[in-house]
Amino acid sequence: MENNYNDIETVPYIKSQPVWAFCLLSFFTFGIYTIYWFYKNWAFFRDVYNWDIYPFWRAIFNIFFVHTLLEHVNDVAVEKGHPGIRSNGYATGFVVLAVAQRMALMALFIPPFLFLVPSVKQLNYIYRQAYPNKYNPALGPGEFLIVIGGGIVMVLAIAGLLMGENPS
Repeated sequence: MENNYNDIETVPYIKSQPVWAFCLLSFFTFGIYTIYWFYKNWAFFRDVYNWDIYPFWRAIFNIFFVHTLLEHVNDVAVEKGHPGIRSNGYATGFVVLAVAQRMALMALFIPPFLFLVPSVKQLNYIYRQAYPNKYNPALGPGEFLIVIGGGIVMVLAIAGLLMGENPS
């Protein structure tokens, strides 16, 4: 019987990422980083399990695939010794807030990416199990530039809202 599974340790995972860095990148990119996060994780699972999937489309249409991804993350983390989480509830929270934001900009102050934090912690656990002595900086040079650029855009957007319209 042919084994269609690669050991987690043989498939490189992007890196361990502190929760604060994930939140910072997601916030200052207005959620675009979350799409990249979905892509990288789907690509990781595709490579580990040799699945015939397209991570790009699963990342773009993440509200349809978030339940499955978080379930896979939880399964692997539990397999590696993590106590596990109730990933279905977090995935549902992500979907509800993501749809609400896209429909009417509701829930603007509760960003959907916060529901991904438990899975980010689980991925960090998986990474530390595979690479116990490897150091990764919290933010790489590109990520640092993204945070700075996103911060500038955020400040300009807030300044524009506070200034209001010129009545002339």
